[in-house]
Amino acid sequence: MSGPLIEVELTPNPDALRILTGTTIWTGAPVEAEQGEDCDGLPLAGDLLGIAGLSRVMVGPDFVTIVRASRSVDWGSVKAPAIAVVADYLLSGRPAVTREDVPANGPDGEDDLVVAQIGDVLERLVRPVLARDGGEVVFLGFDHASGILRIRLGGACGGCPSALMTLKRGIEQTVKRYVPEVKEVRTGAVASAAREDPKARFRAWVKARWGG
Repeated sequence: MSGPLIEVELTPNPDALRILTGTTIWTGAPVEAEQGEDCDGLPLAGDLLGIAGLSRVMVGPDFVTIVRASRSVDWGSVKAPAIAVVADYLLSGRPAVTREDVPANGPDGEDDLVVAQIGDVLERLVRPVLARDGGEVVFLGFDHASGILRIRLGGACGGCPSALMTLKRGIEQTVKRYVPEVKEVRTGAVASAAREDPKARFRAWVKARWGG
């Protein structure tokens, strides 16, 4: 019996690698976890973060992005163990994610037409492009008064030296083209979607839009 067809790709971020699994490992929105946080419900990410030198992991539908803690970490020391962990999950059939409360990375259920249009553009035109480089985009909120859309870049895009170019020349131009109400796109700090409270995120969005 042959093993899983795993491939490893470089990303625009020199501190991140994209591990292609060759099969679907998770059907929800990409989830991210950081070193030192509770990975309950994220068994694959938790096992990968047990490898010395890795600081952040994102599990996508058919790939895993691993991010090293610093440039001093040699990829040769972490790549083989990471591939072994992913291969073990593929061979065993164990689920990569078992959480039932993973927050959506877009404005799901939003009845505001402009915000719904933003979510559609992010989902159809932005997210697939970022995923090819092991990255992800998370909708944080849109302020109608200023026209400012706030997002968070995750996976390989989080902390990438070319993140600003991706934001301004890629995401901002794309969203503004299809949703003229958006005047500017800004990114929040890199944070883990796995520990993000969806209710808190919604409250922050309501506050940004209506105040209070």
